[in-house]
Amino acid sequence: MMLKRFTASALYAIRLPINWQPTSNVCVCRTLEFKKNRLEIDNEEPLKKIRPKTVPQPKITLLGLEKDVSVVTIDVASKMCERRGLKLVKIVDIDTKTQRPVYQMMTANQFLKEDLKNHQNKDEKNPNQLKKEKTVLINCRIGQSDLESKVNNIHKWLSKMHEVRMTITGDTANEVADELIKMTQDYSRVVQRRQKGDTVKFQLLPPKIS
Repeated sequence: MMLKRFTASALYAIRLPINWQPTSNVCVCRTLEFKKNRLEIDNEEPLKKIRPKTVPQPKITLLGLEKDVSVVTIDVASKMCERRGLKLVKIVDIDTKTQRPVYQMMTANQFLKEDLKNHQNKDEKNPNQLKKEKTVLINCRIGQSDLESKVNNIHKWLSKMHEVRMTITGDTANEVADELIKMTQDYSRVVQRRQKGDTVKFQLLPPKIS
């Protein structure tokens, strides 16, 4: 009888699950595990690249060879000129009506004429603006005829608004400088006269135009 009870108890113990849990707890655990795995997968996906916003290029008013008008970007205008072997020249900074800069397509000859015209207008607006300087070297032993020839060249340069830089060397450099200044006094003005040893230097400028 005792052996029969022991055997029945053992068989009952074997049929019981070792880690028994209610069915509801198992479902909750599996749901949480699924959400955790899904979250990890979502985090592993690469972030979408944000496309930078394209900045619109400002437009210009373009004048063609026949004065035809078009509105394009500066890049398009440059490529058009490059294909045709033309120059792209800005003629107006900002058009008050369109609020756009104005460019013109020009041939090489047109560009040179326009450049010369701009220089002439600039000279007219500022008549006292000096051009590239000229340099004159004189030795005190120079003859009178050679000195007069130098003075003639100086006169021409000053009349064209060039600055003339004078350097006179020798024992009598001061006397020669005084004589040269006297010969050019009607159409020049002397600035920055200085002496170092037997060398006298000064600049001759054209008279100011009021």
